[in-house]
Amino acid sequence: MIKEVSAIKRTVSPPRAVVLSFAGIILVGALLLSLPAASASGVSAGFFDALFTSTSAVCVTGLVVLQTSTAWSIFGKLVILALIQLGALGILTIMTLGLTILKHRVSLRTSLVIGAQFNQDSVGGMAELVRHVVRVTLIIEGVGAVLLAAAFFVGGAADLPHSLWYGIFHSVSAFCNAGFDILGSDSLTPFRDNAVICGVISLLIISGGIGFPMWSELLKLGKKSDLTLKIRFRRLSLHAKLVLTATAALLVVGTILFYLFEWDNPNTLGDMNFGQKLSAAWFQSVSLRTAGFNTVDQAGLMGVSKFFSCVLMLIGGSPAGTAGGLKTVTAGVIFAAVASALRGEKDVSAYGRTLPTGILQKALTVVFTMLAVVGVSSAILAFTEPQVHYLDLLFEACSAAGTVGMSAGVTSQLSLMGRVVIILCMFIGRLSPVTVVVALNIKSRSVVGGRKFPDERVIIG
Repeated sequence: MIKEVSAIKRTVSPPRAVVLSFAGIILVGALLLSLPAASASGVSAGFFDALFTSTSAVCVTGLVVLQTSTAWSIFGKLVILALIQLGALGILTIMTLGLTILKHRVSLRTSLVIGAQFNQDSVGGMAELVRHVVRVTLIIEGVGAVLLAAAFFVGGAADLPHSLWYGIFHSVSAFCNAGFDILGSDSLTPFRDNAVICGVISLLIISGGIGFPMWSELLKLGKKSDLTLKIRFRRLSLHAKLVLTATAALLVVGTILFYLFEWDNPNTLGDMNFGQKLSAAWFQSVSLRTAGFNTVDQAGLMGVSKFFSCVLMLIGGSPAGTAGGLKTVTAGVIFAAVASALRGEKDVSAYGRTLPTGILQKALTVVFTMLAVVGVSSAILAFTEPQVHYLDLLFEACSAAGTVGMSAGVTSQLSLMGRVVIILCMFIGRLSPVTVVVALNIKSRSVVGGRKFPDERVIIG
């Protein structure tokens, strides 16, 4: 029997192990949330609504069919908070941390699975990576919780115990890019003029979204105080340069375009002064990087703003972080490929470095599979939800696949089949379509024994 179990374990590939671990957390979370004790009313919320909520929490999305602030008890909210944290870090990360604390050796298979979860090609130093991930997470979430608790208390939003609870919950939710809030149906709209609350949450979202490898490089360079910013940037890896460049560009462009698109829209920015409009446009651009908080009504956005929101939601954050989406580096590689082609260059280059063909192939695969998920899911939603405008359904599908959590107000109106589609979108989006496809493969085969076929050209364009 032991040999049979060992044989089964050996057949579980790292991508499949990641998928199974996330599915296991979701199932346990759904069972806990379906308990009467998890509901504010003392009556079970039902397994399917619990499953939807658990999936949204583990996949750090934020889409809900039940209002988080009123539908769940303290126990239920604690379960959701734990699921958010586990979903952002992964149960295998927590287990590996426990092994390192107990001085146990981390096995090669565990290192492979951790590497697959954080998109690392090398399996060396996984124990140190896990310690770094947990250390950064606890420090940033702790600082964020203190600042938010102080802001809620000083602003008169709640007494001290509730302010502390609000600070902890929203710090974890923001850093994990989850978008869950316990403030009410209007999310952060009542606090859109509170610069501290919106500013801290914005920084938490960006901090979680840039990825843990990025933090590792920033911390190493931060120890060298004698370097100028220009030299620091030059010493960054190509990955880090793409992350910083793409993140900054998307945040700035998003802020400007939302300001221009919505500046006279009475349903969003129209009644605000210049400073309020700029702040709301900035927060919208930040939150669409897969966080899901909002300070304006998403249902009231102009059509062009919803479409542009879909683009930002699909791009998402950066690799090996808490954000979802295609990732900034993927978008950066595609942009670099286009720019290189327009310059007439044969190879794809960026910042004085040539990118391997395999990287471009992987980027194109990620883009194609994500667009396929969104296209198919939005088409199914258009069939199952004929009463809802297609742009709102596309917005919902992009939000789920990008693990954002923004909604034009249609999540709770979806039919049973529509909710199943959104659940699958959240799950696939959190793990990436490529990981799910690889995990579902019965056999992993190389290309015809590794042989290379003869070259032949085709006509493009």
